[in-house]
Amino acid sequence: MKQILLLSLSAITIGCSKPKTFLLNDTGKNKNYVSEFVNNAFEQNEIGASPIIVINGKPLIYDKSKDTIIVPLKKTDISSLEFLNKNSSRIIYNEKENDGAIIITSKIQP
Repeated sequence: MKQILLLSLSAITIGCSKPKTFLLNDTGKNKNYVSEFVNNAFEQNEIGASPIIVINGKPLIYDKSKDTIIVPLKKTDISSLEFLNKNSSRIIYNEKENDGAIIITSKIQP
């Protein structure tokens, strides 16, 4: 009985979790450009709810307790946007509780 209850609670917790909202320092629909990318990777179970954001090779430090994170770029500043799955990002960035990584290559230095 305990196992069924634990399994049910785990499924509810995992099913109800959602990724952080990463907003660009931009206006209109451009603000959600990174967040849409994160949501797609999250839905494919490639990344977790709090991925590392890497801009030009440097991890962006953000408060993981907040639901909305401002990325200091505009959509026009981004030349490419990719992600690393949980396992790859753990190997590269050496963090035990890593939820994957969003790799942003920008045209400018942040």
